[in-house]
Amino acid sequence: MSTCGILFDFDGTLANTTPLILATFHKTLGRFAPGKTFSDQDIISTFGLPLRQGLADLTGHHEPAAIDEMTAYYRHYNFAWHDDMIRPFPGVKEGLSALHDAHVPMVIVTSKFRASCLRGLKCLGLDGFIDGIIGCQECTAHKPDPQPMEKGLELLGAPADRVLCVGDSPYDLMSGKAAGCQTVKVAWTSFTPEFFARYVEPDYTIDTLGDLLPIMNQMNPKR
Repeated sequence: MSTCGILFDFDGTLANTTPLILATFHKTLGRFAPGKTFSDQDIISTFGLPLRQGLADLTGHHEPAAIDEMTAYYRHYNFAWHDDMIRPFPGVKEGLSALHDAHVPMVIVTSKFRASCLRGLKCLGLDGFIDGIIGCQECTAHKPDPQPMEKGLELLGAPADRVLCVGDSPYDLMSGKAAGCQTVKVAWTSFTPEFFARYVEPDYTIDTLGDLLPIMNQMNPKR
């Protein structure tokens, strides 16, 4: 399937890391914002943003040294708990396998470190389906800025109007839309419909990853 491709978010889209991320955030916020109460939805509202920005926005600590300390603390526990808490989403492995068999190029564009994303892929047995990863270290601007998705497009070697941007966060789709991609919201997002609609209207919403193949076929009918 030439000239088409897919840009995937990772956390909350291909991997169910929500319990891990929530646990790590609550641990970190308890340490650095004692006395404040944060709901899961408060934390979820930062999903898709860089970790440093999310922690700064929630705690109100914007000094670089304070953010460095918080992110180091967060990553310590996230790393320690990662392999035991990461979980697959139903149908993701099967959907990626079908897309791979159809020769659809697939790249992940994530706000986390590339190495951390690769670790998650390997834990879930998904690494063999993915053609590349754009992580936060490859970018100077981050979602919802278009730069991460633009770098993903460069890695795919495909024009934006032939590429789907698939994510669980409005920030994923805002980045993809600004880069010129068609956007796909996954139905298993942790964001409320009201929060999502406040930021972006997806071109498609899918109930399972297998729904992507018919969309790709429509985009490339001569396949």
